[in-house]
Amino acid sequence: MNIKHSITLRSFKKYQPRQIAKFVKGFFSGRIFIVGLGRLRVIEGKVVAYQHQKSEKSIMIVVSEINRIINELSHPKVSIS
Repeated sequence: MNIKHSITLRSFKKYQPRQIAKFVKGFFSGRIFIVGLGRLRVIEGKVVAYQHQKSEKSIMIVVSEINRIINELSHPKVSIS
């Protein structure tokens, strides 16, 4: 029996991309809610907009910014001295 439950993992009162990225990085799937922006999906540790949100430029900017930070946290820059 395969039952999918989509629950909200966490609500964020403010848009703080680094804090959100740190939280999302540790989860495989679910939902987050950001006050003023709405609900977003977390799939395989990345933030994804719902289909109806993909036409909203502000949502897509937020999604790409959070995912860029997740990528930076996952692959830190190596400095060669």
